[in-house]
Amino acid sequence: MEKSAGRGKMAGTVLKALFVSYAVTAVILSVSAFLLLEFQMDTQKTGIMILACYVISCFFGGLLCGRRAGKRKFLWGLLTGILYFALLLLFSGMSESVFPPDIARILTTFVLCAGSGMAGGMIS
Repeated sequence: MEKSAGRGKMAGTVLKALFVSYAVTAVILSVSAFLLLEFQMDTQKTGIMILACYVISCFFGGLLCGRRAGKRKFLWGLLTGILYFALLLLFSGMSESVFPPDIARILTTFVLCAGSGMAGGMIS
């Protein structure tokens, strides 16, 4: 009985961590959009800013999830990063008109999201 209550608690924690991750993403992308508009940055800098946004967001999500987990923090952070990526892929896939997508870019984003989520969990 205690294990199922613990699983429900961690499921809620993972959902909260994902919510925090996407809230951080919204703030960072809003600031980035303002900076891009104000300083007329090129597309290479835009891509770097977006990847940095993913890393920072997954890191904070992994940090939050790891603090609540207590044990195996890095795995909970990793799970948060993977779920963040999965939702990102789902929503961006629904809005993409070009198919098939760039596999190298997708794998890079996956590794960055999963790795930064795991790093946040380990640091917690």
